[in-house]
Amino acid sequence: MSNLENFIVIGVSHESLTLEERERFIKTKPSHIIEKLFLEEKIKAYVNLSTCLRVEFYLELNENTDILKIKDLFPLKNIYVKSSMEALDYLFKLSCGFYSIIKGEDQILAQIKIAYSEALENKHSSKLINIIFNKAVELGKKFRTESNIAHNALSLEAISLKFVKSKFNDIKDKNIFILGIGDLSQAILKILLKDNLKNIYITNRTYHTAEQIKDKFPSVNLIDYREKYDGLVRADIIISATSASHYVVEYEKFISKMCEEKEYLFLDLAVPRDIDERLAEHKNISIFNLDDIWEAYNNNVCTRDKLLEEHSYLIAEQKEKLIKKIDNSLKYS
Repeated sequence: MSNLENFIVIGVSHESLTLEERERFIKTKPSHIIEKLFLEEKIKAYVNLSTCLRVEFYLELNENTDILKIKDLFPLKNIYVKSSMEALDYLFKLSCGFYSIIKGEDQILAQIKIAYSEALENKHSSKLINIIFNKAVELGKKFRTESNIAHNALSLEAISLKFVKSKFNDIKDKNIFILGIGDLSQAILKILLKDNLKNIYITNRTYHTAEQIKDKFPSVNLIDYREKYDGLVRADIIISATSASHYVVEYEKFISKMCEEKEYLFLDLAVPRDIDERLAEHKNISIFNLDDIWEAYNNNVCTRDKLLEEHSYLIAEQKEKLIKKIDNSLKYS
C-alpha cells in the first residue's frame, strides 16, 4: 500500500469553483508548475486532465515530497487535494461519470483516456500510474455497460443546443457561427447538421484545419479567421469553444461592425472565456456560458443518482482488484 500513499490528485472543477475562478487558476499556468516539479524529480509521474470543466493533475510523489508544499505553489485557496484511497476513489467515480454535469456521460471517460495517453507519449507516466489509469478506464467502460446509465444520455453539446433552442421559437432560419473547431465544436456541428440546419458558418485560426472540417461537412460555410468579424455581425447565434488564452471576440471590434437593430446570442463554452463580457451590456446582445448551461441542466434534467448508487459496488470491486495488482507488482519489482 506504500506506493498508493504517494498517489495524489490536485486541482479544481466546476463543482468547487465558479467559471471566473477557474479562469484565474488556468491563467496561473498550473501545468508549468507541475512540469517543473517533474523535472526537479519532486514527482515521479503525472497525468494532466484539463477540460472545460476541470483542471486536475494526478501525481505520483517522490517519497520525501510534501504535498502541502506543492499546494502552496498554486495561488488559490479553493484548490482541492486528495491522496491515497481518497484520490483513487475520486478518479474511479470520475471515470464512471459521478462528477460530470450529465451523470454517466461518456465524454469524461474519453478525456481520461486521452490525458493518460498523453502522459505515456510524453514519458510522464510510471508503473503505479499505469496500473491506476488502466483500472480506471476499465471500470468506466464496465460501469456504463452494466448500469446502462448512458442510454439516451444527453451530452454537453446536446444540452448546449437545447439551451440555445430554448431562447428562440425556431432556429431553422438563424445564421449560426461557430468559432473554433475542437472536439466540442465538431460535436455541436454534427448535431446542427443532423437537424438539417443550413446557415452554419465556421472559422478557425488555422485555415488549413478549418478546410479539413469543410471537406468533412461540405454544406458548412467557411470564413477566413482574419474576416471573422464580418461573419460574426451577420450571425444570430455565435457559439465559441476555442482554446485561446485571450478574448477572440473583442468589444470594440464587434461593436464597431454590429447591426444595431439585430439581436445576438453568444454561447461561450470556452475556459478561459472567448467573448468579451462587456458585450452583454448592450441591449441587443445576450451572452451565456458553461455556468448557465450547468444551471439549466440542474433545473430540468431527471436525476440518475439512483443508478449511480445501485452500481457503486463496481467501484469497490475494482479498488480491491487494483490493490491486489499493486501488491503483486511490488512483490516482483
